[in-house]
Amino acid sequence: MSYVILDKSFLDAANKEEFTSLCNEHTVLMTDVLFHELVTTRKKSRQYCFNKFPSKTNPVELIPNIGTLLRYELETHKQCTPFDRRIKAVFKFNDKLRDGTFEFTDKQDKFREKRDSEAKSDAKTFFELATLVPGFFSQLNKLAVKNFPDAVEEAKQQIASDTEKVREIYRSFLDYDAPPNPVDAELINVNWAYFRWIQVRIFYSLNLLLKYHGQLPENPSQKFWRRIEHDLLDSEYVILGALTGALASNEKPMITNFKSLCPCGETFSVIR
Repeated sequence: MSYVILDKSFLDAANKEEFTSLCNEHTVLMTDVLFHELVTTRKKSRQYCFNKFPSKTNPVELIPNIGTLLRYELETHKQCTPFDRRIKAVFKFNDKLRDGTFEFTDKQDKFREKRDSEAKSDAKTFFELATLVPGFFSQLNKLAVKNFPDAVEEAKQQIASDTEKVREIYRSFLDYDAPPNPVDAELINVNWAYFRWIQVRIFYSLNLLLKYHGQLPENPSQKFWRRIEHDLLDSEYVILGALTGALASNEKPMITNFKSLCPCGETFSVIR
């Protein structure tokens, strides 16, 4: 059975039979990012989604977020895939999540608030990265607005297909803020979490730059930050999907990004 990364949009779109079929035919991987999405969504939506999971032990495989994979690679200097680091535990989702009667404890609420705070911090970091991206691609500089979309597309194709370009950007990150004993740039390739993380974050940065014609706002609005947080969630699924080779999602932009970076990858969507 092949592995597939599960996104919330697929859960929202699929009926119980369609989702059960996916679980029966593939090993479905659920990241802790998805679990956080489910427990922080509206109560009705949470119940709607959890009610679709097969009522059995280990209905899906649980995997950690991309940060955990990156730390593993940094500590071991070995490539890491989501399934390599799956959480080896016997579990069953609380039945109260299915019937809508689940109530969070104060401790759980504080943890959710902590994750929300981390998401806002990550959005600031991503914004800083997006401002640096034009420096990685000479074709993006000093362009007329009408020529910017073509230049962005060229840069996206380069980051999707040019291994040395990804390594060059990785080296620039190390020049800026290298951790102790970093992984050698020559080691990383499409099978490494670090490689896919750079690809996807640059890809989403280019999409953001395209939306604002290369001129990111100096004083971003709350709406802007919410978009960034949403993009970061999507990027997590794309990174994990690219490492796994399959993604179950009903968000067309996410599927497009995944296929651009992983053209041989498999996608699963619900079509009505």
